[in-house]
Amino acid sequence: MRNIKKLSFPNVLVGNLILAITFWVPLAQAQNPHTDGIIAIVNDDAITLKDLRQYVASIASQLRIESKSPEEIQQIMRDYEQKGLEKLVQDKLILEAANDKGIEVRDDIIDKRIKEIRGRYASDEELNKALNNEGMTVGDLRRKLTDQMKVKFEVDMEVRDKVFVNPQDVTEYYEKHKLDFNRKPKVNLQSVFVSFAKYNKQVAYTRADEARSRMLAGEDFDKISQQYSDGSSVGEIEQGQMADNVENVVFNLKLDEVSDPVEVGNGIYVFKAIGISPGKLQTLPEVKDLIYGKLLDAQFQSKFTDWIDKLRQKAYVEIKP
Repeated sequence: MRNIKKLSFPNVLVGNLILAITFWVPLAQAQNPHTDGIIAIVNDDAITLKDLRQYVASIASQLRIESKSPEEIQQIMRDYEQKGLEKLVQDKLILEAANDKGIEVRDDIIDKRIKEIRGRYASDEELNKALNNEGMTVGDLRRKLTDQMKVKFEVDMEVRDKVFVNPQDVTEYYEKHKLDFNRKPKVNLQSVFVSFAKYNKQVAYTRADEARSRMLAGEDFDKISQQYSDGSSVGEIEQGQMADNVENVVFNLKLDEVSDPVEVGNGIYVFKAIGISPGKLQTLPEVKDLIYGKLLDAQFQSKFTDWIDKLRQKAYVEIKP
């Protein structure tokens, strides 16, 4: 008889590799629900086009729930649209490995997850309607959540729990990559910009000189900016972000010092330094956690890839043309 392992997941955390099917959103209505077909086979399990669409849709849903920016979502989804089938095949292989071990998930853990999902809808009827639009039932959702938790545990047990970074590795990485931790100087600037598009050069310089005189006199900067500036204040910049002639001025200012007018291609700036952060080499204690995380991720990715390759060698995988 197979040895059945009962697992408790009080705090299920899912990484970017295996994204949780925690919240459900319908696919775009433009997709034809009647268009389907087998696109891959993993052992005795067929993967259909509908499976792939649902998989990619669930990832997009989670990214929105995590409040990712539209740019981040677009970048991540571009990767999943290109590699979604491969990632789905990986999940199938991992799930079969978990089932071979007899892994089960307690019902109360699934109940809790479904309750969390229901909380995202106005009523049970709304949730059921969303599921029905995908040809799913609550029972289907339960099975998907159960499979996701099995996958997560299997990855933890076979890969993540075997990852270890020696403190000496962190030190050696720091010594070899010190330039990466050389923090550049920064300066926080109040600025007035007079545009050549609004004024000829003579008038522009007159306005810049007037603004500078009032800044030197210590008048309220917001009032000066409202009267003279044709752009918002620059704020904090790091060395290397602006033109050389501007940086030669602003990175030589003392705290609260006001610059002479600085001409750029489309106008004139006057700067006041209100904050200065000199550059420095960050110490090992300051960056050790960052390095540890970087090495941990790299080691995890390497071990995960090796493990998946071994699972794949033992399985029958066919990708349909």
